[in-house]
This record gives sequence, structure tokens and C-alpha cells, in this order.
Amino acid sequence: MDGSESEKDLAALEHMRRARMNFGVRICEASATQDDDILEDLRLESMFEFTEFYFTIRVLGFNAPDDIAILAQVHNQRIVDLEKNPAAMRQRRLSKERILKGMFTADTLPRLESCWREAPGALDQSNLARFLLPQMSSETTRKLVVACTAAGFLNRRETVFGTMVVISTGVMEDVLGQCMREMRDGISRL
Repeated sequence: MDGSESEKDLAALEHMRRARMNFGVRICEASATQDDDILEDLRLESMFEFTEFYFTIRVLGFNAPDDIAILAQVHNQRIVDLEKNPAAMRQRRLSKERILKGMFTADTLPRLESCWREAPGALDQSNLARFLLPQMSSETTRKLVVACTAAGFLNRRETVFGTMVVISTGVMEDVLGQCMREMRDGISRL
């Protein structure tokens, strides 16, 4: 590899780092509250992955009633593939028991589908934690849901069954999209 290509690779890496850093700054600027505890939670590294999940749903156009079944099926296959890869599980510090808790089953899938059909984009908080389990603990998901609700990035309501349902307001996806476009633009000029 010649030096000029390596320098471009290094510059591209710097654009990627800057995009992650800019995301952390901008997500706090976009917050409806400037409470220090909320901002601290929004600065967590897992906030990027949390937002990435919602951003992916938006970009893929998942907003029809049956889309959630497709997303759950893809997620379950990802869990199966991960469970069959001990090296990947060790790298993520995941136990088999924990990863299998992320599966949508005959018991959990109906509630996931019902919630989504009622309001496309709406997820029961425990099902959101299932989707994010390969990236973060359910406690981290809960912490981010609370912070994102206070920040105005999620609407959160309790159902008659006592479960918490969350739906994105689109703000965090906008912030991530802006950071990604800036990164792509910078890399394209290399």
C-alpha cells in the first residue's frame, strides 16, 4: 500500500471519529433539557448505537404494520448467528443465556406486533431492550429511554397493561443523519 492511500485511510478514520464526536455534542445541543444528569446519559457511547437502531428503521422505511415481523425475524436470525459464534460472543462479553433472552418468541412476538400495528414505530420498552441486547444491557436501554424521553427524542407512555411504550420523535435520527452526511462528504473529498 502506498503512502498516499494510507494517508487517505487515516484521514477517513479521522472523519469517522469526528462524526462520532460531533454526534455526542449535537445530541446534547438538540436536547429539550440541559439537565446535567440527562446530558451525561446522552453522552454515553451506547447512545450512538441506540440512535443507530432508530435511524436504521427510518432509513429502511419500516412503517407499515407488517414491517415489525420482518425486523423481528432478521433480529432473531442475527441472535442465532451470534450464538453460533463463540468468538463474537466473547468479544461482546455476551453469555449464551443473555443473548438468548434477546430472541422474540411465541410469547413475546404478539405483543411486539400489536404495539407496532397500533402505532407504527411504537415499541414496548422490553422489546426495544430485546432488539438492542447484542449492543447493550436492558438496564442501559432503560436508562437511555428515560434520558431520551426527557430530552424530547422519545415519547413514552404507560399502557393499561403496565408496560411502557416508546416512539421516536425523529430528532435523534435527524442528528445522526446530519453527522453521517458530513462524514460522507468529507471522505468523498479525499
